[in-house]
Amino acid sequence: MLCECRNFDDVLEPLIYWDTTYAIAFFEENALFHDECVDFERRLRSESVLSVSSDFTHNELAFHIFKTVLTEEGNRTGQHWLQIKQDNPHLLLVTMPTIKARCDELDCLTFQLSIGEDVKPRAFTLMRHYPLFPTDAYHIATAMESDVTAFVTLDSDFLQVDGIIVYTCVPNPRQHTSQL
Repeated sequence: MLCECRNFDDVLEPLIYWDTTYAIAFFEENALFHDECVDFERRLRSESVLSVSSDFTHNELAFHIFKTVLTEEGNRTGQHWLQIKQDNPHLLLVTMPTIKARCDELDCLTFQLSIGEDVKPRAFTLMRHYPLFPTDAYHIATAMESDVTAFVTLDSDFLQVDGIIVYTCVPNPRQHTSQL
């Protein structure tokens, strides 16, 4: 069975996994599709959909926040973000309250799925069958191990995976490239 692509106005599944691309757009006011993601989250709550995420969502969200701060400083000083990290470790400490706040918000909005021992082999199977980045494969495998087959994402790579439902607000999502 092919992937079913749905927009944010389509019928909702009872359980929906939050991919990091959606979480980032939801939390960042200046992100592309922020308003659509905020409206969709309101709809999820109003229709009593159980939103779920995992440690992978938390990890990637934290990394995105760190990298954004380091990249902005790198752009300001003309340095690569990794050089900024090496030269200014205090920036990571200064960023921790923001990361903690976002992860706490994510915990309030989603139920966190556990990552069982079968996730890793399933993720590698997905990577062998589809041209997925490991992060995407691990998100999908984690959800599928908990019998969750519906995802909200801005990442068109999810559309390659058979047997899942993908909610997105990206126009022509099969032409849109991954943000992570």
